[in-house]
Amino acid sequence: MADDKDIEREVRLQARNFWISIGVMGLGGVLTGVGFAGGAERTGDAATGWGVLAGLGVGMAVCGAILSWLCRPGRRVETEALTRDRMQRQRVRLLALFSLVNIAFLMQATWAIADILEGTGSFGDYIAAPLPVLYAWVVALTTLGLDHQSRTHRKFLEDELTQLLRSRAVTAAFLVLMGAMTMVFGLSLWRPELATYGVLYGLTAAGATAGLRFVWLDREFSRDG
Repeated sequence: MADDKDIEREVRLQARNFWISIGVMGLGGVLTGVGFAGGAERTGDAATGWGVLAGLGVGMAVCGAILSWLCRPGRRVETEALTRDRMQRQRVRLLALFSLVNIAFLMQATWAIADILEGTGSFGDYIAAPLPVLYAWVVALTTLGLDHQSRTHRKFLEDELTQLLRSRAVTAAFLVLMGAMTMVFGLSLWRPELATYGVLYGLTAAGATAGLRFVWLDREFSRDG
């Protein structure tokens, strides 16, 4: 009876996560279409704002598509060991994806900050500028095990190996962050306006380092068995 309840709960969870992912993908598609349609005949700041919206939509659509595949219904119900392996692999994929998306948004944020500092920033610029920082936070929280999935499925995602990988990944990210902030301090004394770029690049680099270092170490330990 307990096994039947576990199976039923797993099936419901798969279906719920699948439809949430489909919703995210659909919303991303809508934002992408609206962004391209709105910016097709515009130039300058107006086109930039619509481009930011389209870029945000593409990111959401890609993430939604990947999550919907990972959460697709009909997968066989797993044992606890198989569930642990699947969820840990899923965490690694998400960390890699979010880290790369974080870096991808960096150039867009750089252009947005340039317009803001020149006093010509549009609404889209104020949306684009913090995106890499927000994704850096997402990557950092996921690496630290403070995201929603890690907290709700701690028995599957917490073990001695995870703690070791997390320690090394966070150490690398901390060193990157300290180095970046040291350079930002120097920039602020020389060219204060460049310090804003330094903070953006430093936070993005630290977040991406945490995620990609965790992914790299996981692959290395998996290869060694």
